[in-house]
Amino acid sequence: MNRYLDGEDLLDVIDGILRWWPKSELDDVEKRDWISDPKIIPGPRSQLSDALNGGGSAWRINTGGGGVERRGDETITAATAATAAAASPESGGHLSAAWTAAYGRHPDPDKAYAEAVKAVEAAACPVVLPSNGTATLGKVRDHLRDASAKWELVVPGKDGTPGPVTPVIALMTTLWEGQRSRHAGTPTSRRQLQTEAEAVIHLAATLVQWLHSGALRRKA
Repeated sequence: MNRYLDGEDLLDVIDGILRWWPKSELDDVEKRDWISDPKIIPGPRSQLSDALNGGGSAWRINTGGGGVERRGDETITAATAATAAAASPESGGHLSAAWTAAYGRHPDPDKAYAEAVKAVEAAACPVVLPSNGTATLGKVRDHLRDASAKWELVVPGKDGTPGPVTPVIALMTTLWEGQRSRHAGTPTSRRQLQTEAEAVIHLAATLVQWLHSGALRRKA
């Protein structure tokens, strides 16, 4: 049975093109000649972006240009993308995957939450437990809690000196213990909610930035 594509179908088509079509064929093109200055000819990706923006769509092309995502606060979106780009490839890759799983065309809260945890693990384990081949976020949290006297946070305390790592431990605990989808068969096991997935991505981005920038450090 033939039918016209509705708006949701078209968004899926656009998302698929951006995801699977050769990126070079979607890029803008620089046109040069001997008379005038170089001109940038908008490619299909830019034209699609202009159409979504100009039409007031709730969707936008994502930062990497490889799909569409729900439109959110531009400053927060840019800050998270910058954090992912500045982090290690492993940590940044997981943070980007978490964002796509939460804000992409077909949200997957379980995957978004799991990727957020991995993003922090990839940033934290080499800093806190570099010689532990089986380190997890939970083990990092426990180490910081048990050996807190050996660590400090660059954010100063009341006396003006580097502060305690209590905020880092609290954020890690929230992220680690909130992942109810990690296991199954227990009274508290369940699927993650979309609101939970979105919240922990921003929590994870903060931790990744602190860990990458050296905000959490061993005391001299």
